[in-house]
Amino acid sequence: MGYDVHITRKDDWSETEGPAISRDEWLEYVSGDKSMQLEREAIVSNENGQSFSVQDETLSVWKHWSARVEGKNEAWMWHSAGNVMAKNPDSEMLRKMFLIADALGAKLQGDDGEIYNSIGLVDRQDRAKKKWWKFW
Repeated sequence: MGYDVHITRKDDWSETEGPAISRDEWLEYVSGDKSMQLEREAIVSNENGQSFSVQDETLSVWKHWSARVEGKNEAWMWHSAGNVMAKNPDSEMLRKMFLIADALGAKLQGDDGEIYNSIGLVDRQDRAKKKWWKFW
């Protein structure tokens, strides 16, 4: 599993309708950003040491991520359902994703609907809009 963060133009990333980031827009962005590389395939290992391949024509890697170990620990992003997403991004990757979102005229939103700001933190204004205390 994991926690996904989405670059989206929709009010909520999970909506099926709304302004989408097209596959071609994503691929054009990746080709113009020298820190990104289109890979199309990832070899991933699980906790048991088993490897498997993930193939997606939009799968890209951020090459300048400080935690990157080529072929072992990568900052993967891909296009899906009108959004660009990444699994379990750290704060450095969230900051990069924010810059990508800004370039695409989009926002950065987590699985639970929270909005991330330019330094990879949940936006205080967004937090204030969500009346979380009413859930308990």
